[in-house]
Amino acid sequence: MLGLAAFYGGLAQLVAGILEYFKGNTFGYVAFFTYGAFWEWFYLTVAFFPSSLPYVSIVLWAFGIFTFVMWIGTFRANTALFVVFLLLWITFFLLAAGATTAGGYVGILTALAAWYAAFAQVLAEMWGKPAGAFLGPPLVKPKK
Repeated sequence: MLGLAAFYGGLAQLVAGILEYFKGNTFGYVAFFTYGAFWEWFYLTVAFFPSSLPYVSIVLWAFGIFTFVMWIGTFRANTALFVVFLLLWITFFLLAAGATTAGGYVGILTALAAWYAAFAQVLAEMWGKPAGAFLGPPLVKPKK
């Protein structure tokens, strides 16, 4: 599990964040880079500073707040991102509160929603369709 935290959760998201930065996608950059840094921090904490584990809930609360604010930003994105960030802030708050079983289940739903959003974008590109066809409309229509 620590390998997944360090590389899939951490390094891959840091790289994705850097790529989003160069594309000019501020939301993607901030989201990917921040969560990548979170997973690298989590890996290092568990692997090298296990005595700090009782304080992890403080960081989970902080990331719950950060994710809630990012979720508000998804109101003008698409339905898939809206669902991912909704489930993610709920996951962080449940885990921070010590409801680890519920947080774990909601975390699994979060992963499924995130994978759907990723696969939908890949399939849309491969089939030459607009990504919105698979991701759903934004909750709040952008002003024109």
